[in-house]
Amino acid sequence: MVNTAKTFLCFFLVLIVSVSILLTGCNNDKKNSTPATQSSTQAQTQAPTTVSVSTEDTPEKEKTWNYARLKLDADDIKSDFNSIIKNKKFRGTVYFKLGNDFEFIGTNGFANKDKHRSNSTNTCYRVASITKQFTAAAIMQLTEQGKINLDDTIDKYYPSYKYADKITVKSLLNMTSGLKDYMNSDGDINDGIYTYDHLEYKVTADNSAKENKKEIMDWIFSQELNFEPDSQFMYSNSSYYLLGDIIEKTSGKSYEDYITVNILKPLGMKSSGFKATDKLAIGYQDIYDSEWTLYPGVCYSAAGLISNVPDLLKWIDGLCSYTVVSEDSFEQMTTPYKGGYGYGLFISNGTIAHDGKIDMYNSLIAFTKNQEQISIVLSNYAQSDPSNIIRPFIEKLTPYYG
Repeated sequence: MVNTAKTFLCFFLVLIVSVSILLTGCNNDKKNSTPATQSSTQAQTQAPTTVSVSTEDTPEKEKTWNYARLKLDADDIKSDFNSIIKNKKFRGTVYFKLGNDFEFIGTNGFANKDKHRSNSTNTCYRVASITKQFTAAAIMQLTEQGKINLDDTIDKYYPSYKYADKITVKSLLNMTSGLKDYMNSDGDINDGIYTYDHLEYKVTADNSAKENKKEIMDWIFSQELNFEPDSQFMYSNSSYYLLGDIIEKTSGKSYEDYITVNILKPLGMKSSGFKATDKLAIGYQDIYDSEWTLYPGVCYSAAGLISNVPDLLKWIDGLCSYTVVSEDSFEQMTTPYKGGYGYGLFISNGTIAHDGKIDMYNSLIAFTKNQEQISIVLSNYAQSDPSNIIRPFIEKLTPYYG
């Protein structure tokens, strides 16, 4: 089972506050919701500006990271990080960067038990909802080319959909469309039934991606809206599913081909894509019946990407250096709207982030615009929660900030 919207939001509320404390100090600015994120330019040599305690006689002193001490204690900290990974029984790959002198990579568990292949830095994982930032970037590329107007309503693409004249491309991007979530029970007061109870018998492993996609699109368009578009935030995979289809309609390419040709290849993300290879870690310890989410065409532009740590570092660099999209487009993507959500990203206290969960895979990506702080956590074990790794990392590093 894919995590519900409520679980997703609660998880990220806790995680983003924790990451923000680590990355930006003890700011009082809090975010409303969740898988992930943040924006604001930060100095190259210190942690982001925070509100400091001061008196009339004492001038404000900006808190900074003690990079010299971090560098001196780096070996001990990394040893502690490795112990945290093992003690928490985390399985997967963890990357953590702070400043220019502290970089940690940790791995644990099997990528393939039968072949006795361990998880490594180059192991690929399903990154689930991290896919959404790639979808958002593709929309912004097409906007820059004049092929999409974010303020257009989607009746331009779906003239027969009864609510198409109320929903804009922008409201799909920032999760204010009101569309019901085809993967999760998304907060209806009287709805305790998961979407897949309605879709799981229509979406099958034997169907083609095109056939499953039609079933999902038909379901999305058959539902009533949760609320008037642009009136509130509610996380919905359906919004990003439609964005993938809009990319196809405007570019003339399949969603997967567009992302591959216009983002993955230019950035040199050679291990990333939408088809499983022998680099993909096998998922383990599933306690839910969520296999249907991996059927052809189901994850698509909402959660379909497969990637690894080295490639996601290239992605972060491509975004922050304005290689993927223009500076203006990146600013739009990382400007929080309702719920602290931008376009495919959550934003809080200078940290940009998103998490993901699909079937047995868990993921997290968090970074600052200057790339001084980066966290990537990828796992192929259902019970390996990224927050259980990040929180103790944060606690360990707290004495080095002040």
